[in-house]
Amino acid sequence: MEHSQYLSAIKKALKARGVTYLDLAEQLKMTESGVKKMLNAKDISFRRVLQICDCLGILPGQLFSLSERTSISEVVLTTQQEEALLKNRSLLAVYWRIVIEKYEPHEIESLQHLTKAELKKILDRLVSLNLLIARKGVYRAKHVGKFKWSDKSKLASTLNKEWSELTLHRALSGKCDSSLHRLVSMKVSQESYQNLLKKLSKVLDEAVQDSESEELTLSKQELKSFTALIAVTPQGVFDTI
Repeated sequence: MEHSQYLSAIKKALKARGVTYLDLAEQLKMTESGVKKMLNAKDISFRRVLQICDCLGILPGQLFSLSERTSISEVVLTTQQEEALLKNRSLLAVYWRIVIEKYEPHEIESLQHLTKAELKKILDRLVSLNLLIARKGVYRAKHVGKFKWSDKSKLASTLNKEWSELTLHRALSGKCDSSLHRLVSMKVSQESYQNLLKKLSKVLDEAVQDSESEELTLSKQELKSFTALIAVTPQGVFDTI
C-alpha cells in the first residue's frame, strides 16, 4: 500500500469515527497544525501510522480494505476455543459482537443484558483463550480483516445449521418487508451447476469485502446488521437423498 493510500485511508477513518485533527493531535502529543501538515504531506512514517491506528482503535491491516479488495482468510480455531464458544453462548455472543459487529464493551453490556463485572469476566476469558487481544484496557480482535471459520470445524457446522434455520424462519415470517426469500428448481449440466456455486459464493464474498470498507468509512448510525443465507443442493425438491 502506497503512503498516499495510507493517508487517504486514515482521513476516511478519522471522519467515520468523528475524530478531529485536534483530537488526534492531543493523543499524539502534537499541535493541530502539525497533524494537518502530516496528513497532507506526500509521505508518512509507518511508526506514525501505527500510532494513529492505535488512537483510532483499528489495526494497520484494516487500512488496506479502504483502497484494496482484501481476501477473506480462513481461521482455524483450536478444539479448546471451539468447545468454549459452543458451551458458553454468552462467550460466543460477546466475541461475535466485538469481532464481527464491532460493538464497544459499553454497548455490549446493554445488548446482552450483562453487568460490567459479568462482561469483564467474559472478555478476560476470551483473552485467555487467545480469541481477543487486550491492550491498555481495550479489547480487540486477534484476526485482522474479514475472515471465516474453517468449514470443517465443529463450531462452523453447528452454527451454520442453527443460524441457517433462524435466518430462513425470519425470511419466511413476513415480518420484515426488506427480507428476501426465493426458492428455484432447475435442470442444468454439471459444469453449469459448479459455475453457479462459484458465482453465488463470489457474490457473498464481495458483499462481505465491501462491508469492511463501509465499516471503516461510515458512522455506526449509518450501518445496520444483515444476514444472508445461500443454500444450493444437487437434487430436485422431490428427489430422494
